[in-house]
Amino acid sequence: MRSVLLINPPSTAPNPVMPLGLAYLAACLRQNDIAVEIIDAWAAGISFDKLADEISRRAPAVVGVTMMSPFYGAAMKTVDTVKKNCAAAIIVGGPHPSALPKQCLDDNQHIDFVVIGEGEHTLVELIATLNNAKKTVGDIKGLAYRKNDKIIVTGRAAPIKNLDDLPFPARALLPFKKYCTHPPYGKRNPYMTLITSRGCPYGCSYCSKSVFGRNYRAMSPTRVVAEVKHIVNKYGIREIHFYDDDFTLDMNRAAKICDLITAERLNVSWSCTTRVDLINAGLLKKMKQAGCWLISYGVESGDATILKKVKKGYTLEDIKSAFDLTKRNGIRTVAYFMAGLPGETVKTMQKSIDFSIALKPDFVSWGITALYPGSGLYENAQKNSETVRYTYQHDNGHASGSPYGDGYAILFKESLSRDTLEKHVRRANQAFYLRPAYLTRFLFKIRSFYEFWHYLKGGWQFMRWLHRKVAS
Repeated sequence: MRSVLLINPPSTAPNPVMPLGLAYLAACLRQNDIAVEIIDAWAAGISFDKLADEISRRAPAVVGVTMMSPFYGAAMKTVDTVKKNCAAAIIVGGPHPSALPKQCLDDNQHIDFVVIGEGEHTLVELIATLNNAKKTVGDIKGLAYRKNDKIIVTGRAAPIKNLDDLPFPARALLPFKKYCTHPPYGKRNPYMTLITSRGCPYGCSYCSKSVFGRNYRAMSPTRVVAEVKHIVNKYGIREIHFYDDDFTLDMNRAAKICDLITAERLNVSWSCTTRVDLINAGLLKKMKQAGCWLISYGVESGDATILKKVKKGYTLEDIKSAFDLTKRNGIRTVAYFMAGLPGETVKTMQKSIDFSIALKPDFVSWGITALYPGSGLYENAQKNSETVRYTYQHDNGHASGSPYGDGYAILFKESLSRDTLEKHVRRANQAFYLRPAYLTRFLFKIRSFYEFWHYLKGGWQFMRWLHRKVAS
């Protein structure tokens, strides 16, 4: 049976995120008796030269490389590095190739296969087929590849219906101690992430659903809490972030998860991301009792017209009500904002700044709108020739609006320049975080020395980023 090496490409961005997608793939390969290893070059701080040495030493038969749009350049360089240092079949997957499979094959002749969408079943089937000369890859759904100088796309594989059937991610293959998130997450350590559902039925135009699609599927509460217990007991985890797009989309399921965590008396704090129209007082109370300390909500803009344009599906009043209700139930909040959405002007940007302060969240997180392949904004921009402007940002934060950004983004070619958007985001962060009233209120909420030290380090990183932006 062929040995498989999965690679998360090198990156200079701080705070590496555990690649749960690769860990799920590895677990499914292991379940089918296929030998597999993972190199998380980002987390391990492995350069391309060191990566070349590792590939040569391990001599895998198959290599899989994950590709996200902001790190597309690094992923393609990883593919080239693989080709130069071993004779493996090269497979790529992830959000970017799932949205643009033909383009990926055109961009790099070293790629043998693109896995489109959810990869667990497709990858297992592909490896089995490569090991059996009598089988043909053309029968496998969810692939793109070349045949006689033509690109063949076999269509998308059916989404996995029962997520409970998936094994726990193979986290043991990853450098666990290298993962340390940025504030506000991770006030308790060790910290880890979970994904308990796939697919989002909402139509926000800036969001790409190239991997999981819009068909919502979720693990059962029993399966979720079993995995929580597993990582608490095996790794000593004290804080979890649920990486689901909408953790509370099924509010009954979320409530049952909370009931089970409470009944098991698990000593773990946790946070999640959801929409402002997917919570109620009863659910928030259960979440607080079960250890939820922070909820991140997508606000995006303080302008009602922009919210309608991007198809958020809720109003400014809905947002205010959700933040007030969450605060009354003793849970802290993060408000996500985006600068540069369709229709953005200097006036609407100021409205968003004012709204961010009026909401009184515990934290705000600003970003500059990027056009991700697979999103409605990207598709419309391609049809109407409204873009494309590539912006490389290899010094953490340039053009992303965040000190944690890296890679490149595709921005709108509209009336507001990139420099204007960057200045707006800098000003928005200053207006929110550097208020004496906010700083005083924030200090009184700190409950441990570790939390103080965690936020102090994050604050220092944030201030260095702000200074660099001012000077540029």
